[in-house]
Amino acid sequence: MSSWIAIDRVRKDPQAFKPLAKRLLNDPTFERSEFADGFLENIMHWKRDELTTRQGEILLELRDEAEIHVVYKGLSIPILIRNCFDNRFELDESDRIQIEKLVESRRGYVTGRQMGWFKRICKQLGEMENYM
Repeated sequence: MSSWIAIDRVRKDPQAFKPLAKRLLNDPTFERSEFADGFLENIMHWKRDELTTRQGEILLELRDEAEIHVVYKGLSIPILIRNCFDNRFELDESDRIQIEKLVESRRGYVTGRQMGWFKRICKQLGEMENYM
């Protein structure tokens, strides 16, 4: 979650929020919902000088979800993906299917949206310490 300072900074700066919305819309790796598509289109064409606090918060949440992680606290995400895939039969079915899809996609990263899930399965499989 973004800080109040970051939300306030972006919501008051059309030179920041419009390009951010455009970048997120044009990002081919960002898997957006219909709501996100409509929201980002609306922000790109926003006529006023400021967004509401809630709009700024949503925009930064979408930015965080789209972020690509290849390293987490010094650990290589591609290596963690491979190790989790090798031990996937210790996971429940939905997690096993998700890690298989991640490997099939040949991506060496996880997105911000996937990071919570990925950290959970890494900890479950002993690939990451619980305090991380």
